[in-house]
Amino acid sequence: MKATASVITLLFSSTLIAQNIVPLSKGAPAPFDGILLSKEAAADVIVKNEMGDEMCDTKTEYKVGKAVSECELYKGIAETKLETEINKNVELTLLKNGEIDRLNKSLESSGTDWGPVWFVSGAAVGVAASLIIFFISVQTVKVDIVNQ
Repeated sequence: MKATASVITLLFSSTLIAQNIVPLSKGAPAPFDGILLSKEAAADVIVKNEMGDEMCDTKTEYKVGKAVSECELYKGIAETKLETEINKNVELTLLKNGEIDRLNKSLESSGTDWGPVWFVSGAAVGVAASLIIFFISVQTVKVDIVNQ
């Protein structure tokens, strides 16, 4: 009798079983039309229902865990790439600054100051150009006077 009471209690807790549950004895008439289950079959239905819920929970936990793991993986990869790019940028900046410093020191230590040379060269070219233009214009005037 205790087993019957426990099966009935389990059947009441199950959401898949209909609300009309009546205990029957062997040979007693059923109070309504429906499906009669043995204790083992009723227990099997209850276990399958509970296992279905547990399987659903397990699958959900698995999928959530998998999604979280993938997200963490992609986040880790992105962070690693960012860190690598930052380190590369720092190294390139250090290299460029080192090269700029080296070239500045080389320029400062060369000792040759080309400023006066450029000034004198520019002045000489300017005077020579002026004299050439003056000579050409004097020649042009002489040719015009002779031809008239």
